[in-house]
Amino acid sequence: MKQWGWAIGAALLLLAAMGKAGASEADAGANTDLSRLANMSLEDLMKTRVTTVSGRPSSRISTPAAVTVLTAEDIRRSGARNVAEALRLVPGMFVGRVNSSSWVVGARGLTGSSLTATRYLVLIDGRLVYDPLVSTTFWDTADTVLSDIDRIEVIRGPGATLWGANAMNGVISIITKRASETVGSLVELGAGNDGERQAVVRYGVARDEDTAWRVWAKYGDHGDFQNAAGASIGDEWSSVRAGFRYDGVFTPTTDFTLQGDVYNEPKAMETVLLPVPGQDRQFQWQTTNDTVRGGNLLFRIRHGYDQPRGWFLRAYYDRTQRDTSRFGVSRRTADVEYRRWLDWGDRNNLIWGLQYDWTHDDIASGPVLLFDPSARSWTSINAFVQNTTELVDDTLFAMVGTKFTDHSFVGFQTQPSVRVWWTPTPTQTLWAAVSRPVRVPSRFEENGELVFAYVDTGAIAGGPPSGVIVPLGLSGTESLRPEKLLAYELGHRLQVGNGWVFDTSLFYNDYRTLVGVPPGIFGTFNNDASGVTYGLEFTASAQLTDRWRMEGSWSRLVTRIDGPVLKFDEANTPRTLAQLHSYFDLGADVEVNASAYYVSRIPGLGVDPYTRADLGLTWRPREGLALSLTGQNLLHAQHREVTGAEIPRSVFAQAAFEFGN
Repeated sequence: MKQWGWAIGAALLLLAAMGKAGASEADAGANTDLSRLANMSLEDLMKTRVTTVSGRPSSRISTPAAVTVLTAEDIRRSGARNVAEALRLVPGMFVGRVNSSSWVVGARGLTGSSLTATRYLVLIDGRLVYDPLVSTTFWDTADTVLSDIDRIEVIRGPGATLWGANAMNGVISIITKRASETVGSLVELGAGNDGERQAVVRYGVARDEDTAWRVWAKYGDHGDFQNAAGASIGDEWSSVRAGFRYDGVFTPTTDFTLQGDVYNEPKAMETVLLPVPGQDRQFQWQTTNDTVRGGNLLFRIRHGYDQPRGWFLRAYYDRTQRDTSRFGVSRRTADVEYRRWLDWGDRNNLIWGLQYDWTHDDIASGPVLLFDPSARSWTSINAFVQNTTELVDDTLFAMVGTKFTDHSFVGFQTQPSVRVWWTPTPTQTLWAAVSRPVRVPSRFEENGELVFAYVDTGAIAGGPPSGVIVPLGLSGTESLRPEKLLAYELGHRLQVGNGWVFDTSLFYNDYRTLVGVPPGIFGTFNNDASGVTYGLEFTASAQLTDRWRMEGSWSRLVTRIDGPVLKFDEANTPRTLAQLHSYFDLGADVEVNASAYYVSRIPGLGVDPYTRADLGLTWRPREGLALSLTGQNLLHAQHREVTGAEIPRSVFAQAAFEFGN
């Protein structure tokens, strides 16, 4: 029956969306007072501002990159309850849930292992949440109030010029709303099966038209998942977050923002099989309640943000702690960045910037991860310059830039990029790009050791026990060079009237000096591998009626790894991803949202192909009150996405109250 999964999902979408396709025009007219996605034209959506590629606001349709913009309405109507789940909406993006609190998120292959995606950079309002210890993003800590997100800009492909090292396969930029857009009170209360509960409280005040602030808190509680045999894997999880944002002005053209948040996970359970130090090839299961906490403070000044000439200065301080049964780490990060943009002549726009980042960590080695030295500080100094030239009036453009990085781990690096795009009409863009980004080795790849077992030296030599027990595993080395990528991209974006938008992108990625492991896994990291990924991503959006919009996408990925290492990366990512979404308004007060996702087989992880279907219903009985019911994974009682955890079918109900706006 698995071969029918995708067809069933598509049929479910159509039935849900067409339930009242014949509703009266009077009902449709009553919808105009609601800012709802289905009533927003595709033309308006294509005018959505994008800043992650050029550093300056530009329309989505003319952006020369494989870009997806998840609007606040996209996120709300998806039924997602955290940022990682919302990213399933991105075409070509693989989102696999590892367990109750962990996800792997990445696009265009080489996502690393079943627990990490090492080549994607993640930012929240410009603050890096990419973790340098193992080159990944811990998505349980990279969360915020979804109602406060203005948009998420996702670049599939290198973000080298503006964002530098580690933006190899792409950038996920989460941009929150200004405080003036969240005035009043918001209370969200929700609960579902499997012990899931969530609560959000937010309060915002506008002092005048230029000054506003908000405070917020978010609580989530999640039950444990099970394995295929139906036994608990002991991964219960809860989190508490709180934060604030204050927006003001110094002059009519100079504004500032001060914001911050703190988080703690009172319950962060994990059950793992660990080697026993000092015991010859002995292992034991251990269940612990990990310590996960952190906080950050960010300050930003912008001058002339919407003007031809301007600048911004951003600084933040971040502190995190994660103590697990395998290792513990406490980290402090300070970052300062300055950017300047200006028009010169009639056809050129120049943007340049400087950035300084300082990081210090203290690591408590555990039975699985050992570090030497246990404490280390490192810095990176970045400078970039990028110029956009209008070659032919309103039609042909070129963007040329590079970033210069001096990092404590790998020294001086350059990362050039060239983009060219042609807009023969305001509703069509053809673009091409060549980029050469790098990824800096992680702290673990530099100074760590991954222990698989503790073994008697006599047993290693094939003789009698010696009584000397040593760790056997994979070690880091400071001689590693950065990974390098030469990326070629070609894309086409076309809007047909107000009813259709088509977006196509092709890519070919040539990876060199990949950081990998030796044959047999034991030994030291090296740069002996290279690889190639190439593929196609296609998206179509249709405004079928004033109250019904659908979107679909299909992507294909081919991965080839050369050399004696990293062969498992060829089979650790699905080759085919597809999705279909329907957004439909039933009159003025009720909306139906439905989605279906197809993920092909992941042979390296033993994951069978699966189709996921989600269905959501939202009712607004009166102004300021929204009641929603969302079902996820409806086609199967449970399925596996990455590792041994089975992702269950879920139902979640939520009530949202807004007042005093």
